[in-house]
Amino acid sequence: MFVEPATEADVRRLLGEVDPLTTARILAVSASVDELDEAIRQIEDESGFGDEPHTPSSERVASIRSVLADLARTELEDQVEDHP
Repeated sequence: MFVEPATEADVRRLLGEVDPLTTARILAVSASVDELDEAIRQIEDESGFGDEPHTPSSERVASIRSVLADLARTELEDQVEDHP
């Protein structure tokens, strides 16, 4: 069963404005909108509520989670550098 991969507009709708490299990395995974949404929700649940890590439902979800984790680390590093 073919599932339409998420588009750049989908990434912006779900994540807001992110840098072009992050968007390209997410799009390269060829994940569906549902998989992108799943990855985002899992990370939010784990970071917001301290939940145990969820097992991703697919390799694409795991790949997106990796990209989002890199993005979060970069944002945190930028905040630390801006506020020593």
